[in-house]
Amino acid sequence: MNPHQEQQAALLNRIALNVEKLNDAVEQLNDRLAKVNQENQSTVLIAQVWNSYSKSVHIMLEGLGGLQPPE
Repeated sequence: MNPHQEQQAALLNRIALNVEKLNDAVEQLNDRLAKVNQENQSTVLIAQVWNSYSKSVHIMLEGLGGLQPPE
């Protein structure tokens, strides 16, 4: 093998190792993001319930004539 081929082989090996490290890092990031999304599901549910409650209260107050415009 000539020196040029050896240098190319070494560079390709470094690239392959760096791509492997990058892949591992991306997998870890994806796992952590999945955990964050899972933890946030309860917050999303509470926000949806609160939004539904707020709409219901608004409709009820309009129906009773008790909704006053802001001053």
